[in-house]
Amino acid sequence: MIDNIELILTTINKWLWGRWLVYILLSLGVLYTFTNGFVQFRHFKFIIRKTLIDSFINRNIDKGSGSLSTFKAMMVTLAGNVGGGNVVGVATAIAAGGMGAVFWMWVAACFGMALKYGEIILSQLYRGKDSEGNLLSGPMYYIRDGLKAPWLGVVIAILMCVKMMGANLVQSNTISGILATNYNVPTWLTGVVLICFLMAIILGGLKRIANLATSLVPSMSIFYIVVGVLVIILNIHQVPHIIAEIFTEAFSFKAVAGGTGGFVIARAMQFGIARGMYSNEAGEGTAPFAHGCAIVDHPCEEGIAGVAEVFVDTIVICSITALVVGVTGIYKTDTTATVMAINAFGTVWSPLKHIATFALLIFCFTTLMGQWFNAAKSFTYAFGPKVTDKVKYVFPFLCIVGAVTKINLVWTIQDIAMGLVIIPNLIALLILFPQVSAQTKDYFSNPKFYPGAKKKKD
Repeated sequence: MIDNIELILTTINKWLWGRWLVYILLSLGVLYTFTNGFVQFRHFKFIIRKTLIDSFINRNIDKGSGSLSTFKAMMVTLAGNVGGGNVVGVATAIAAGGMGAVFWMWVAACFGMALKYGEIILSQLYRGKDSEGNLLSGPMYYIRDGLKAPWLGVVIAILMCVKMMGANLVQSNTISGILATNYNVPTWLTGVVLICFLMAIILGGLKRIANLATSLVPSMSIFYIVVGVLVIILNIHQVPHIIAEIFTEAFSFKAVAGGTGGFVIARAMQFGIARGMYSNEAGEGTAPFAHGCAIVDHPCEEGIAGVAEVFVDTIVICSITALVVGVTGIYKTDTTATVMAINAFGTVWSPLKHIATFALLIFCFTTLMGQWFNAAKSFTYAFGPKVTDKVKYVFPFLCIVGAVTKINLVWTIQDIAMGLVIIPNLIALLILFPQVSAQTKDYFSNPKFYPGAKKKKD
């Protein structure tokens, strides 16, 4: 029965993510890149300084009831992004699509920066407030008010709930798989512990999630990067070969090994872009939930945080994982994707395996926190706050389901849910892109916001 369900879901997933959705995502990313003047490249230095340095200094300044500072909004979003996708997801992409998948993850990230930038700007232009005056945001609001399509706003809110539930399964499955494989911890026990921890965090609401994310995400990201760079340096002689393999397989028209049909380039594109988009969530509509709750002087001031998020998530952290897996040669073994990256760290020095495991567990747990926040906001929009108050505590209990389910089935469910969420969001992004372009021109031509802008003559 389970095998039949998995076969049906795999067929749906292959159609959804086969080629058309991948090409549309890339095309829309290219559109936002061109219509916003290559903002992620031309102003990269300014964006990094503004979002990672200046916003960190002002991270504790909240400008209104229910609002977040830009840095806290970025950490909440990164808490939802930086998780199993950066470690297990990358390993899965390499196992299924070869090292060439890494190149297409980079491509997805470069254009995904512009997409996320646009989503966040729209979330600043279209948002609401609850009965207590707290800011409410998400893709539902710019679909409802920007597209004038309230019904589609409800549809994406419901789909977002399903997507977040699928993401919960992925993260809890990742955690339980690692603990079971490396430490023989029963999967059901991991699920129970996750329920208890997540419930404790949820009871504190948005502020507790934001404060915890602000503390954990930067420190754990830096920690993971430092350990990863150490492994790469110790295998530095392998780096040129792996870089060459990444680019060679990214454009290889050789037949896929094993008689499964298709070319290496097609599989590399499919799995590379799908895993890359899952990791940084550009085009999914998740970034607007937290960033729409930030109060800033200009929508683009918040929008540029999306560029920094994708850079940190995919270009930095995912690349570290890919290179570690590559230079250690573990991707050529029969090691499962769940522990491939973790075991790669251990090939250099066995204690590093346990250190990397700890980092991954923290990543996955902070992701669960961010996903709960997005799911609660989506459920509130679709069914109202009273219903949400009664059912929001169901979300943590999905951890037990994810913990004991097969990893392939879990990722397939997640890919399908993500694809269904992306479709209505892409419609909104396609129609509303002129508004984003107008905001970009206004922001980067005004010296008040952008120091590099030319002052207008009187």
